Formats: sequence, C-alpha cells, structure tokens
Amino acid sequence: MTLLEYRDSQFHECSGTPSSEITLKVDDAQKKLILTVPGGVGMIEKRSAERGARSIQKAGFQTSRQGRVGAGYELVVEGHGGSLPDKLKHSPREVY
Repeated sequence: MTLLEYRDSQFHECSGTPSSEITLKVDDAQKKLILTVPGGVGMIEKRSAERGARSIQKAGFQTSRQGRVGAGYELVVEGHGGSLPDKLKHSPREVY
C-alpha cells in the first residue's frame, strides 16, 4: 500500500507519518484509492484534493519504488471535511 499526502495543491509520496491532514491511500490489493478528508478542512481544499485524486485515478501516480500506481482504481472518499459553512446553507432571503 502506498500513502500519498496532499500539500501545496499536489499529492506527494509519503514515507512515515504524513504531515498534512488530507491523505490518499493506494490499495493495490483491492484496486482502490482511499481519499481521507478530516473535519475542519475547507470545501475548496477538499474539491482540489478530489480533482487531484481523480487525475491519479485516470493516469496513475509515479512513485520512486513501484513505478506508476493507481490508474483505473476505484476512488473512495472518507471523512466529513469540505462541507459548506452553516451561514451559506441558508438563503439570505425570506421564502414568500
């Protein structure tokens, strides 16, 4: 299993403990990409990470040891991060 961390608007190969909150696990046994987005992460950052993960899903990720991994795998998003703030969920107008 390969672990990637999302920092500086890109996924980077991680050796050891990830330094960022958003991670992407490449599970070769199950052919899955598991994107973990914890609570407290903003919607824009979550969407950017999802776009990056979908890019890896299509073209793969070039690792230093294994070569290209993740192409054609199923993407699974876990976590509760990236939701809209409460003040944006309600209309500023009254319903007539």
